[in-house]
Amino acid sequence: MDKLQSAVTDWSDMTDKLKTLADAEGGDLSAAGLAKKADGAEWSGQNATVTKEFVTKTAAEFGDAATAAKSIHTILEKAHEAFVRHKNDLNEAVEDAKKKNIYITADGTAIPAFCSANGAGDGEDQQATQAEIDGAAEAIGAILTAASETDQATADALRYHAQEKYNFRSEGFDGTYDNPQRVIMDANELIALSKRDPDDLSNEELRRYNDLLKRNEEDPVFAEYFALEMGPEGTLGFYADAATLDDWKPSDEDGQDSREARMDLLSLTEHHLGATLATASHSDSEAMQKWKDRVVELGPQDVGGGPRSGPHHTVLGFQAMSNLMRNGTYEKDFLNDYGDALVTYEKENIGKGESKTIGGGPRKDDLPYSNFGQLHYGDENDAGTDPMTGFMTALSKNPDASTEFFSSEEPHDNSAWVLKDRPEFNDFAPETPHYGEYVEDYEGPSAVYEAVGEALVAGATGMDPSGEMAQAPDHTDQHRKVLEKSLEHLAARKSDLEKNFPAEIRDDMAKVLVNHGVSVHATMSDNDNRPAPNAEPLLNSDHLLEVTTQVSLDQDAHTYLSEGLQYSIMQDFATEKNHPEDSLHRAGRTMGFLEEARHNAIGNRVGDELAEVGWDKNWKYHGLGVLITGIPGVGDAAQRGLDILETDWLESEQERINGKAVEDHKDTYRLRTKQLVLLADAWYAYNGDWAENQTGFSPHDGVYDEIGTAAYNGNDHADGVAGDQ
Repeated sequence: MDKLQSAVTDWSDMTDKLKTLADAEGGDLSAAGLAKKADGAEWSGQNATVTKEFVTKTAAEFGDAATAAKSIHTILEKAHEAFVRHKNDLNEAVEDAKKKNIYITADGTAIPAFCSANGAGDGEDQQATQAEIDGAAEAIGAILTAASETDQATADALRYHAQEKYNFRSEGFDGTYDNPQRVIMDANELIALSKRDPDDLSNEELRRYNDLLKRNEEDPVFAEYFALEMGPEGTLGFYADAATLDDWKPSDEDGQDSREARMDLLSLTEHHLGATLATASHSDSEAMQKWKDRVVELGPQDVGGGPRSGPHHTVLGFQAMSNLMRNGTYEKDFLNDYGDALVTYEKENIGKGESKTIGGGPRKDDLPYSNFGQLHYGDENDAGTDPMTGFMTALSKNPDASTEFFSSEEPHDNSAWVLKDRPEFNDFAPETPHYGEYVEDYEGPSAVYEAVGEALVAGATGMDPSGEMAQAPDHTDQHRKVLEKSLEHLAARKSDLEKNFPAEIRDDMAKVLVNHGVSVHATMSDNDNRPAPNAEPLLNSDHLLEVTTQVSLDQDAHTYLSEGLQYSIMQDFATEKNHPEDSLHRAGRTMGFLEEARHNAIGNRVGDELAEVGWDKNWKYHGLGVLITGIPGVGDAAQRGLDILETDWLESEQERINGKAVEDHKDTYRLRTKQLVLLADAWYAYNGDWAENQTGFSPHDGVYDEIGTAAYNGNDHADGVAGDQ
């Protein structure tokens, strides 16, 4: 114990020294200071690559060394605390045994002592009963077993830091979590359960499996330790076999509703195992990189589905891993390597699935997946046999990865494949009615397109679509590229009778267009294909009109788009000072463009006819005040105009939607009159001083005539784009 305490002290000193070398707060002599200087220096030639990379990597290693030292100190400190506790427990157990005339030998054996228990010397020996001897032996055994487990767990934890000869791990135990020994013991118990045939695990054992994962899924050491011990084959094989229920038979203790309970447990297993692997994916160790590379290699291979695996029960690595990817946030490079491999596999294996034509041959546009049952539980329209669904869900949780995926054109144009060219896949759960052997027979919501829409929002905006009130980052060139490619490929579906614009993506594209509202407003309001000075290039107006029309088939999506663009219009009002009248005209033309798109979508329908195309009176008002965080670059300057709009926009939108339609669709702008008046009032709030000195911009009639005329011009512009003139 003294040597262990001495080691704890030594590693505490080592931790302080390495931390000073790593960051040296307040000083220049540190790895962090060196890295900062390297990043700020002007490198040229080979120094710009080789030398700078070496300096930066070496500096990072000092930080990793400090992390490892702190982790080792934590391991030894917790081990010392545990061994002190075990020693005290052992001493107490020996004393308790002694009081019962039980002697504990050096190897922990309990034997009768045949002496007076109280030492009073009354001459009457009190021999321990066999039950007392057995109890003492059991108590001693439990303490020794606990000490042995602590010793083994301590050794395993230390070996974690010794696996790579030339690299310090970037993650370790920092003392903020439970002690390292408990984490390692949990991992070892989980590994033991994972190496059993999952069909042999009772529901109670699977529940314990989930509890171990849930308790540790965010711990990077636990996650990597488990992933590496199981290996890619073991990890994917366990999930594939567990999720395939054909070979599972409930035990007597599982109860009458055991199958339903099993499916609920498997849903939790997918969640917690997936989140654990997501944590592990962020490790930069060489071993984990090999793990991730191997997972990608296993994508096209059968990773197991139990003894009945075969042509009709194959579980591909892509199918197992994609379902696990639904949970947690996976590392960016791994996601893109995986996504590229998935697209490659699908494009090279079209027509090799199991759907048949009337003549019995394979369908030429069939994706190479067999829909034999469930691999994902909890969603009626999603059986988990289409791996693109889980992968898209993973991208939606890592916006940087999604941006890279949707903007990439090597080795494939991923955006074109996912948004335009990829065949439909019917992935309904087996509990739902069978819709026949043609994918067209299933008319329910598409899980894959729901996931694609969320991933697209993440990729085009840089925002996690599930994050509440997330602040939109500034756009990059890649964000713009994702926007342009999505408009191009989704607009192309207009002429494809086999592949209509997915209804599930309409609301997501509304969010994308609002997020890029500055560019969208500039394009909708443009009449001569000439962007304003210093403005971003205009979008393709043909593509924008078609997508806006498709968005307008969804009442809530159209309303969201219409409301959201008001932010960009207000920003334009607030910032256009060289020619203030231009911002008023642009606002009118954008409103005209939006109205034309709405008319193209729903025509002259009212009442029940509107309901038939998805519009009804119970529409959703989003509230202008809740949208601003979704638009980068729109500041407080826009708020003044929004306050004016907020008061009456709800009422005017209700009147417009339920107003009486007319044969001349241009007259639909009369239903926009109140909104145009509101916009004009908002413009005047920003530019009243300028307008007072200009002819034709009076606050009584002039500004309303100007914006009304502009709205008609916007209609004419959209008409021309649509080819109606």
